[in-house]
Amino acid sequence: MRVLALVLVGAFAGSTAASPAMAQTSMADTGGFQSSYRSEATGSIEIGRIDVAPALREKAEFLGEAELGRLTGYLREVLQNTLVAADWHGVSAHETVLNVTLVDVVPSRPTLSQIQEMDAAHYTSEASGGAELTAELVDADGRPIGQYAFRWYNTEPTGQDTGIWSDTRLAFSLFARELTDSLGEAPLPRRLSESR
Repeated sequence: MRVLALVLVGAFAGSTAASPAMAQTSMADTGGFQSSYRSEATGSIEIGRIDVAPALREKAEFLGEAELGRLTGYLREVLQNTLVAADWHGVSAHETVLNVTLVDVVPSRPTLSQIQEMDAAHYTSEASGGAELTAELVDADGRPIGQYAFRWYNTEPTGQDTGIWSDTRLAFSLFARELTDSLGEAPLPRRLSESR
């Protein structure tokens, strides 16, 4: 089933148009990536706010407040690394900002807080984890350039090597890849090491 989910996500990426200004995909009921653009991003994309939706903030009491801080850190790191690798993150006079909202997260295993609160919870318990997020890309003047929605949950437990947030982190990586793919070719020059 994990392969099916990856194929579905890949199918959404393949259906985007070549020009990000016109790119738009739809999100199936099972999850996926959706993007829409009002104009093209013209320069470096910086990671702005990473917010937590109110419903997820309420769920944080059950998951553990520290877990949300850890997750926003993971998300910021994977987004930055993926944008750098695609030449969308760097120094530019025409900076654009990506603001992201975590709508929902589900751990692959119980968090420490859940284990402490629930008698039946144990670290060896498995769940189908994942994440749902939305994002908005804005230009230097704060005008919206693009909007994104993403949802992916693993449909099968992944096995004994799974960490608490393994599926959620995989969802973050899938989102970052789909986002950069939807942007098209980066306007930033290639790194010096690649041009020699």
